[in-house]
Amino acid sequence: MHRLYPLILEHRLPAVVRYCISACIMVVCSVLQMGLQMQTGSSGYFLLLPGVFLSGLIFDRGSGIFAAVIAVGVGAYLSYAGTYGVDYFAPNVLFAITAAGTAAVAEFQRAELERVMQADKTKTVLLQELAHRTKNNLAVLSAMIRLEARNGGPEAASALEATARRLHVMADVYDHLSLKQDSRLVNMRYFLNNVVEKVFESLAPSGPVAFQVVCDEVYLPSQQALAVGIITNELVTNALKYAFPGDKPGQVAVTLSTSDGIELSVCDNGVGLRSDADPGGLGSRIVLLLTQQLDGQLAYERLESGLRVRLRAQPR
Repeated sequence: MHRLYPLILEHRLPAVVRYCISACIMVVCSVLQMGLQMQTGSSGYFLLLPGVFLSGLIFDRGSGIFAAVIAVGVGAYLSYAGTYGVDYFAPNVLFAITAAGTAAVAEFQRAELERVMQADKTKTVLLQELAHRTKNNLAVLSAMIRLEARNGGPEAASALEATARRLHVMADVYDHLSLKQDSRLVNMRYFLNNVVEKVFESLAPSGPVAFQVVCDEVYLPSQQALAVGIITNELVTNALKYAFPGDKPGQVAVTLSTSDGIELSVCDNGVGLRSDADPGGLGSRIVLLLTQQLDGQLAYERLESGLRVRLRAQPR
């Protein structure tokens, strides 16, 4: 029912349609009340009031009052005993007051729903604006760092370029941010594809190196998504830098699944990692720190041809 509120409250129906639907609701309630009266043998009104409340809540105050008038008429008919004495008149006056009060309460509830929905829409717009501004600021910083990299030596330029790519990953998170159930979630399928594409465009491997991203329709909270995105950026960057020397062809495969916690795998079929080598560069230290932030475990698996880095963590 909650999902119907935006459709009903935002798209006004013509008055004739609203009144006809209200009348149909009251007909259903009246039939139920008559059936109950035939079964019990005593007159009553209580099954008519939900129809009044529903009409006022779904449509507007006019529909609620219209439903209340129908309810009073049906109630008078059901309680009619062949006399216009006090025993007949007083209960119907009391019911008329109750029906009018029910219509007023429904209108108040409707106004509150409209206020809450408007506040929720405003919050969504503000969050989207904040995300857009944050993305633009990060993109500006990334561009400034890349400009500075052109004026430095080879080592400084390489370090600044790597920092610019990390900032770009942070900015890309906001392109895939969405609000679901009051949470800021990121669609990882499109986000990881975007991250890997940007790394390949930036580093432009000399050999024919392809990439593959395998990811289901996975949504992660923004903080976890950012950590996974930066880890992917670092691992794919390391693969392109060291796994395919010269013009050696190859492939880099990135896989993400959440069937049993978060499991990220970055695998290449390059030259692999020497048995006496220890990944201890800045990128590897960043990966280790982000893994600790995720409360996860990181494993380097030497393959017959290439290297697989596997991250396991629990979703939050």
